[in-house]
Amino acid sequence: MIMELSDDFTKAKTHALKIIALRDHCGGELLKKLGKYYDEKTCREALAYIREIGYQDDEKYAEKLAAHLIEIKHCGVRKARWEMKLKGLSEDTINAALEKYGEDEIQCKIAELIKRRYAENLSDRAGVKKTVDALMRRGYDYADIKAGIERVRKDIELDYD
Repeated sequence: MIMELSDDFTKAKTHALKIIALRDHCGGELLKKLGKYYDEKTCREALAYIREIGYQDDEKYAEKLAAHLIEIKHCGVRKARWEMKLKGLSEDTINAALEKYGEDEIQCKIAELIKRRYAENLSDRAGVKKTVDALMRRGYDYADIKAGIERVRKDIELDYD
């Protein structure tokens, strides 16, 4: 029986290394994938081994994921938080990764996005509503959207002067 457990552990850690080689995963994702093939104790031991040798770190993963969601995919903090929870990251890890995205930075990102994709919509009330709805679906808060729209309007006024 002891031989079987160690053999399962060896297989599980090899499997985990193959999964990590394809792309980064958080601990929760790894446990879920390994859990299809191995018992929970073996999965946790394999995860501990992968973390020990430095191939998996939830904090670094969360920082990269937050940067990707907010800076590349232009998601709001709310949607980024939700996506990170789906990956299985802890609340503390998510908060630590998202704390660097302050209100002012988010409003600047919203303003850039509006200028690039929605500026022509700001001329009438229906267009503004359409823009607000689109940004709400991306996970931005209404107060930040409103502030971003005001920034863009001020910039447009300055451009016309």
